[in-house]
Amino acid sequence: MISSSNYDPVGVAVPPDFLLWHPLCVDSGSGYTCTFDVTAKDFEEINEGTDALVVAFATSLGMDPSHIDGWQIERFLSPYYAYEVRPEQRPFGVAVPSTGDWGDRFGLVWRVSVRVADSFAPFRYGGLGPYPAIGHDETWSYRSSVGGSGEQEETIVVVADCWGVEDWSFLVELVSRDQVEMIDIATQIEHFVQARVRLGSVRPIIIEDRVVELLTAFAIRLFSTHRKITEEIEFWPQRVTGPPSS
Repeated sequence: MISSSNYDPVGVAVPPDFLLWHPLCVDSGSGYTCTFDVTAKDFEEINEGTDALVVAFATSLGMDPSHIDGWQIERFLSPYYAYEVRPEQRPFGVAVPSTGDWGDRFGLVWRVSVRVADSFAPFRYGGLGPYPAIGHDETWSYRSSVGGSGEQEETIVVVADCWGVEDWSFLVELVSRDQVEMIDIATQIEHFVQARVRLGSVRPIIIEDRVVELLTAFAIRLFSTHRKITEEIEFWPQRVTGPPSS
């Protein structure tokens, strides 16, 4: 879905500044919380975020921005949104020594949570995406915040798209339970889950052995740890429209 804001006055498509992934709305008791990941195109980034930028994101997802009553943004790095797919992310892939550029192996991402006061969800799950959005964060200084040396600490999250899974015991040997978030994806076809493993705020280049262990453990169980692999899964659920709440 492309909102009308993605076109100039003469109807020519304008390249998006951001791409939105895996939008999901869940009941928060007094409304709904819609979460999604955001990656940047070209030279854009997000610092603190602004109301105008969040409105652009909500509009891209078909949400009514006038119903927004709060939002928050969290920055992290993840192999899931990396420029390249690592060999150990492929099913039965073999881990290889790391290259010199860690930036190709970790993608810069923002997790956005938007609270809406709607009585029913605009959708339950929006599919993989991406949903293009045009906007600019006025709090960003136009300088890349990711250093090529990897000296700065970043929050690292390993994401895995999974289906038909009941046994998660293999993760116990790799991480603690409080590091794992399981996100249920509504569907009537199959049980889909997105697992998110938080490795804390660390220097990316010194945690890669743990990252490789996790990617390999997911890959041999045929889980997707990169968006490009999820794109290849034909039965991954598409956008699910939520019925009005009773």
